[in-house]
Amino acid sequence: MATYRGLRNYFNFRGRASKEDFWFFVLFFVVAYLFVWSIDHFFLLPVVNLKDLPFGHLLPGGYVDQEVGLLVLAYRPVMAVPTMSATVRRLRDTGRSGWWSLLWVFPVPVLGWFWLIPWLAGSSSDSR
Repeated sequence: MATYRGLRNYFNFRGRASKEDFWFFVLFFVVAYLFVWSIDHFFLLPVVNLKDLPFGHLLPGGYVDQEVGLLVLAYRPVMAVPTMSATVRRLRDTGRSGWWSLLWVFPVPVLGWFWLIPWLAGSSSDSR
């Protein structure tokens, strides 16, 4: 049910998300991404090399799999909004501003994750 709440609140940047809701959503995101990537990698031809894109050297996915196909290219932007909304709601639940969710991509991808992930794994704040 926690995954469903994450997807049901696709465009909802208000309120809070419990630790359980957020991490089940992340688990769904990763499992779905692996499924999409498997189909894309084994059955479809790659259409773009991520390193060739402008600022492609900053894309974390380019270090894991540089050449991606249409399914992966479609999955990433489709899941960007629910990922950001779930992150904003989770950060609010920990007592932080939702603006910190920009650490997923700024100033440099992956670098900001070292601050963001411990906050997302932290306890909920008591002020409700």
